[in-house]
Amino acid sequence: MRRLFGGKKEPGPPPPSLTDATDTVNKRTGVLEEKIRGLDKQLLTLKTQIKATRPGPAQNRIKQRALQILKQKRMIEQQRDQLEGMAWNMEQASFAHENIKTAINTSQAMKGGTAALKAEMKNVSIDDIEDNLDDMADLLDMTNEIQEAMARSYGVSDDIDEADLDDELAAIDEQLALDDELGESETPAYLQDEVAAPEAPQPARPISSNEQVDEFGLPMVAN
Repeated sequence: MRRLFGGKKEPGPPPPSLTDATDTVNKRTGVLEEKIRGLDKQLLTLKTQIKATRPGPAQNRIKQRALQILKQKRMIEQQRDQLEGMAWNMEQASFAHENIKTAINTSQAMKGGTAALKAEMKNVSIDDIEDNLDDMADLLDMTNEIQEAMARSYGVSDDIDEADLDDELAAIDEQLALDDELGESETPAYLQDEVAAPEAPQPARPISSNEQVDEFGLPMVAN
């Protein structure tokens, strides 16, 4: 029956990735590079032999050998250049593939973040926020009023005008001028301390405990 209708084909091995294919091409390029270096060594040896050989059949044979090696080198270099071009194209394709994967992951992450933001925004009320801000503004105004009330001065007249200010400034100027006339050694009257009361006169001699004294603490004179 399978021969008539055909059986289900078994899946083959997965295709190689761009990275694996690039590595394979780079390895082949490395092998060709080794061959080119080996041919260069042979050419250097033949060059030395040509210089050491006199012109003639022997030198011509060496030159023919050098030409064959040079042709082989050019062919291998062409193969190497082709492989390097293939590797470059695959690296570009791999780079583009990685960029696409990054873009897809970024888009999915942004999509998930947008959905989460929408879900959170459902719990947010703009009206509540505005009301809270208005309440905060009212509280700040009340706080300012309380501070102004606490800082209010009492017992100071509010009827002071510019004329009073001019008189006060003139008085200060006169006082400063007076201070300059008195000099630094004299102190203005309004800055002087209260004059100390005179001390009571001291008796000329010691007073014994049996003697009587008057109201000023002096010994009384007998009549």
